[in-house]
Amino acid sequence: MNEAETRAEHIDPALKAAGWGVVEGSKILREHRITAGRVEGHGRRGKADIA
Repeated sequence: MNEAETRAEHIDPALKAAGWGVVEGSKILREHRITAGRVEGHGRRGKADIA
């Protein structure tokens, strides 16, 4: 069993049972941005870090 299968079979159902993703305004994200990306100058940023 890999990480995606573990989440789909065990974690997501437990979160939904606790009300996450069911109650208005709550959501379950598969990925979350940790940073907006490294500032490279001239208003540009590098690739964002995602967990």
